Amino acid sequence: MILTDGTTSLDYFESFPTDIKSVGLSLSGGADSTLAFYCLLKTLSDRNQDTLVYAMHGYDTFRTVARSYEAADAVYEYIVSLFNIEVPPLHTFAFYKNKAVGKYEWFFPNYIYLKNKYDIEDMITSMTLGMPDRKRPNWNEDKYDFTEEEVIEMSKEAPLRFPFATVDKKFIAHQYRTLGLSDLSALTSSCAGDQKVPCKKCWWCEERYWAFKSYDGDKIRS
Repeated sequence: MILTDGTTSLDYFESFPTDIKSVGLSLSGGADSTLAFYCLLKTLSDRNQDTLVYAMHGYDTFRTVARSYEAADAVYEYIVSLFNIEVPPLHTFAFYKNKAVGKYEWFFPNYIYLKNKYDIEDMITSMTLGMPDRKRPNWNEDKYDFTEEEVIEMSKEAPLRFPFATVDKKFIAHQYRTLGLSDLSALTSSCAGDQKVPCKKCWWCEERYWAFKSYDGDKIRS
């Protein structure tokens, strides 16, 4: 399964190893990780490959209204229903985002738990490039996304894979269109605000609209 927008092509899923027994995937419920989960399960289904995919989702208890696990649950159930293959239950865990604790500290223990319990060989995280000239904000200095040192430390335990690291969300939106995944895109959640509907003001809402021409809950527009 090669993904392309006519200019850039990604062959991560096409070249996914046939001998790997288990893989982890960070499923935020956003458009990027949702697409990665779909593409991976489709690849395995098309090949009749028995690799187990352990999806994991961390939700922030600092957000008292928004519940990111609802989006993660929705996209997980939707995608799993499309393919007649065995998929382990979604692993969810809570964390409290504060100034003293970075992403590494709450993600890493769950990553190692899954890796050790299920012999996970790779962990997929679906970070993209963001918007040109609009740097992705950090909630705790440089702690929102993993630092290079943190990636190296986690990779000592099991390799981290970044299939979308060289593309932006417009590339992701193009894949939803060409794959006919408008209904799935409407289930994803990008907003980082703490309300039931997208705030349409945060960086993540702006990025989604820039790429999809729609906000959370709306089908993708051409």
